[in-house]
Amino acid sequence: MDRRDPLPVRRSIVAGLLAAAAVGGLLLLVRPFIFSFAPPLSDANYTIASAAAVRNGPALIEIVLNESHDLPGEVHRDEAVGLTVVVSAVGTDAFAVVDAWSPTNHCALTLAADRVVDCAGDTWTFDGIPIDPADPPLLAFPSTVNNGAVVADFTRPSSPRAS
Repeated sequence: MDRRDPLPVRRSIVAGLLAAAAVGGLLLLVRPFIFSFAPPLSDANYTIASAAAVRNGPALIEIVLNESHDLPGEVHRDEAVGLTVVVSAVGTDAFAVVDAWSPTNHCALTLAADRVVDCAGDTWTFDGIPIDPADPPLLAFPSTVNNGAVVADFTRPSSPRAS
């Protein structure tokens, strides 16, 4: 009669638990190193939206800044600083990011079919150029596309350039 030895179940369970504990311990050791190599959060490199979504049409996007930059339209809530921006495609791979705050009437802007409008009816193009030359341009922020996302620098506002 052939008698087989029973499977070492207890030994397998203990080995599996030890392996899982070793992997968990390794993850706890590696995790702090991942954060030490990551760049610090900064308003100079702020991801706003996906480029594909903005190509479908301009968008009003409310963001939370890391710190106040004394920008027109900043909203302070406790420790947080909020800002609403208009993001729009201005070319095949170019995007405009402008402050959604009226420099003439000091109110928020809304999106219309082909422009942005303030509370008194003053209008600008989506890239911040005033329709009425007597109005000042909107505050613009330099932007790039990084891995399919629109990224803006909120530390260097400027006036948009007329095309």
